[in-house]
Amino acid sequence: MVAAVGQLKELGFSEYEAKAYTALLGENPLTAYEIAKNSGIPTSKVYEVIRRLEVKHIVQPIYGERSKMFVPLSPDEFVQNYKATVEDSLSAVRDKLKDVKSGMDRSYTLHIKEYDNFTMKAKRMIDRARNTILLMAWPAETDRLLFTLIGAQERGIKIAFVHYGATNIRVQKLYRHPVEETIYAEKKVRGFSLVADAQEALNAKISGHDSTDAIWSMNEGFVMMAEDYIRHDIYLMRTIQRLDPAMRKHFGEKYEKLLNIFEEEDAHL
Repeated sequence: MVAAVGQLKELGFSEYEAKAYTALLGENPLTAYEIAKNSGIPTSKVYEVIRRLEVKHIVQPIYGERSKMFVPLSPDEFVQNYKATVEDSLSAVRDKLKDVKSGMDRSYTLHIKEYDNFTMKAKRMIDRARNTILLMAWPAETDRLLFTLIGAQERGIKIAFVHYGATNIRVQKLYRHPVEETIYAEKKVRGFSLVADAQEALNAKISGHDSTDAIWSMNEGFVMMAEDYIRHDIYLMRTIQRLDPAMRKHFGEKYEKLLNIFEEEDAHL
């Protein structure tokens, strides 16, 4: 009973309301006096508590031969009714908040340090996307987001995805980045960049055991920079697909020379 009372309090019940309801579930029907006795609620308070539960349609009265008694709503009915009420309230709140959305400050940035929070933010961005998704990711993050990405693709969202390393996933417009080993060897981190609908962007670096440093924003300059970054890598992937032998000959089998922008020979290209 103690655990049930605690859970009900998290749903907004007062302690006395939770005790009265659980007492009735344990034995019913009961009079108000019996509810007080079984639950430990002071008799001076029990009638007020029962009235509040009646208003919430969680208990209802029945009339015995000698006195008024009470029976509880079954747990299944309570959960179904509570769920429906919460969903209706959330829908109403969402509709009302749409009216004030135009006043949103889009200039701020959100700093995310926890890996799970970072991947959850990425999933929400993909779920909310209505038109386009641009993404650059390594296999570890791809595994976390794959189900959400497939859902977006099934909704008809246009996806352009730069993937570091080999993969068998089937997402439209997938570009395999060919220099993943060289990049990781140089920086010792995994990069990540996501842009949804050209409206919001999430950039991150992940190192060690999922140590995360991520930034999210709807700031126009930040979003434009992230989008250009992904697009330019896609332009490079397309170029490499057509000129791969010549580029490997010039820059090395793993394009290691391409990464050194201060190479003397590159100044004359």
